[in-house]
Amino acid sequence: MADGNELAFIICGLFLSLSAFSLLLGDNYLFRLGASILSGAVSAYICVLVAENYFYPLILEIVDGYKSLSTLQIVRAAITFVGIILLFSKAYTSSKGGGKVIMTILLAVSAAVLILGAAGGTIPAFIQTIAAPFRVASLNAADKGNVWYWIKAATVLVSAITALLYTRHYSFSAKGLPAKASGSVFGNIVIGFTFGAVAAAVFLTAANILVNHISGLITAIQTLAK
Repeated sequence: MADGNELAFIICGLFLSLSAFSLLLGDNYLFRLGASILSGAVSAYICVLVAENYFYPLILEIVDGYKSLSTLQIVRAAITFVGIILLFSKAYTSSKGGGKVIMTILLAVSAAVLILGAAGGTIPAFIQTIAAPFRVASLNAADKGNVWYWIKAATVLVSAITALLYTRHYSFSAKGLPAKASGSVFGNIVIGFTFGAVAAAVFLTAANILVNHISGLITAIQTLAK
């Protein structure tokens, strides 16, 4: 028979899973409770990671080498300490000014890191993947002579251009004033197929996760009950 801790973890996991998937029935208090518990657990996990990977090494660095600390290390430790105090003041007191400054700095740094990461890695790789079918020099002989390959590549190109033209928000009239643009029939068809395919993929993925998760829980319960 399983011990109490494993059984408690399985019951809690089953409850949170059912709470999360209860959103399929509409917004409800059970889903909000599960989302609150999950967001709290994620926040606590992030706090632990930050403490272990940044604050704890920083404290050890200061304590172990306090006699030979450089000016840069002292300034970094002081800025970190002041930032922590201001964030706590924003969260737990009526003092909001300093905390807002720190939050703005953190958000700005986070945005810069995300943009640099996307510009340096994600976006170029994504563009290369999309452009690969249209690079004639990199095609093999079989693809160059395959009519269906060129039909597929032309379909992708035409669909992409149509979607870009369809999703514009405004077009300029003869007088130079912005006017709302009306969507074309072909654009509606392309966008409809696209959204339909995305919705179907998301639904199938969610259903697969749900089935696999429930199957895993049942297997775990059966194993613990032996």
